[in-house]
Amino acid sequence: MTEPDGPDSLGELNRRLKDARARRMGGERDEKKRPLGDFGPAVRVAVDLVAGVAVGVFIGWLLDRWLGTTPWLLLLFFILGAAGGITNVLRTAQQIEAKAKEAGRKGPGTSG
Repeated sequence: MTEPDGPDSLGELNRRLKDARARRMGGERDEKKRPLGDFGPAVRVAVDLVAGVAVGVFIGWLLDRWLGTTPWLLLLFFILGAAGGITNVLRTAQQIEAKAKEAGRKGPGTSG
């Protein structure tokens, strides 16, 4: 193995590491690399809604089979799951809106 040449090689290594981290964290993002950039939040909203309903229906179905109350708990937990899913969708939409406003304030040409 070869020994490093000295402080200059360590400085160069640090500079290259910082550049790589900046690229990885999005310092040089290009929209051409992300053709479906707005697709992620849409998928998250859909999954939030479907997951809430699916979990509610599953819990209601299990409880109905266990307690023999078909279909009342299924209906009750369907409504609760839908309400939970809608709440998650609204919360996600608020987060997306807050990020968009923050990005608008820090837009191109502004400092800080």
